[in-house]
Amino acid sequence: MEKACFDVEGARVTATIYLVRHGEAAGSWDNALDPGLSERGAVQATQMADRLFNELPVSNLFCSPLCRTRETVEPLAGLWQKEAIITPELSEVPSEGVDFGDRRRWLTRVMAGTWQEQSEKLNNWRSAILDFTSGQEQDAVFVTHFVVINAIIGAIDKSENVIVFRPDHCSVTKIRVSTDGMSVVEKGREAVTVVK
Repeated sequence: MEKACFDVEGARVTATIYLVRHGEAAGSWDNALDPGLSERGAVQATQMADRLFNELPVSNLFCSPLCRTRETVEPLAGLWQKEAIITPELSEVPSEGVDFGDRRRWLTRVMAGTWQEQSEKLNNWRSAILDFTSGQEQDAVFVTHFVVINAIIGAIDKSENVIVFRPDHCSVTKIRVSTDGMSVVEKGREAVTVVK
């Protein structure tokens, strides 16, 4: 029989989640709709997979439907011999209806703002991310995007800012889901990120 795990406040821990930002993409936000990984990004994904393979037991694997996240999760899925579950709730910030040439300026404006300033569509997207994450009952790795990770960490920190920290490509942020809610265990490596 599996023993229940409790955090320091006595809440029952239901899951530990590892939030992985995808590797470096081969294209930028305003010149490619769904780029795969660059050569550097592929190396980052392999290094991340080796690290998690050596540190974690086989866990659930979820990733965004986008090419760069699917390519990032492949090395770990191969090592674990486990298929990643494509998960729309982990998708990139939705930009449908934004003119392609204006995408960089639009995303920069979103990232500089607060959730209260965002559209209903973006707030619904954020709610779906938080519902999916807080509903986890088994340990998992999420391979996802910069703003998704910020939506989760910002909610835990009770911050209304869209951006609360800057996870580097293939950095790993560890959170816990418990009967008392979600908490940050360890933030991943940060980097200066610009909207390319």
